[in-house]
Amino acid sequence: MNEFKDDLRVLNSLQIVRKHIFNGACHFLDNANYYQLKEEICEYFDVEFNDVLIVGSGKLGFSIKPQRRYGAFNDESDIDIAVVSTELFQKIWKEAYLYQRSGAYWPKSADFFKYLSEGWIRPDKLPSSKYFSFTENWWNFFNELTTSERYGPYKIRGGLYQSWFFLQEYQKICIEQCITEVKT
Repeated sequence: MNEFKDDLRVLNSLQIVRKHIFNGACHFLDNANYYQLKEEICEYFDVEFNDVLIVGSGKLGFSIKPQRRYGAFNDESDIDIAVVSTELFQKIWKEAYLYQRSGAYWPKSADFFKYLSEGWIRPDKLPSSKYFSFTENWWNFFNELTTSERYGPYKIRGGLYQSWFFLQEYQKICIEQCITEVKT
């Protein structure tokens, strides 16, 4: 955490995202388990291995979210996974568009499309319906990872990003807040 805080004073937000989030080891998993977790995710969703990564406190060892800023990763923490896949993103976007256009009940559609405009899909905003199977498949997969406890007693959750640009921009939001706090 000290290195991260020191870097807030001398690096810009993009450099910090690259150095601390996109690069380096994962805080809570050793390399063998991190590899295995990524392997399971990329195989299940048919995405490239390098397009799956742990973000958040599981990666850093502490949170940068405003409500938990610098709180240590602990037994109450989630393991946040970012899946970056233009192909999968576009597939789900198309299915969501067609689902909405069908007039089906979808109370979280406005929230879904807000996040979609920011380049990522939050699975908790997807339609919950037997006619939209991706939602159930996504939750079943991540819930199975969680209940297996192969990676510890933590909830494992994921978000789907259209590209590395959007993941980077999302990560920069909290980094820029951290930079502002350090400089004031």
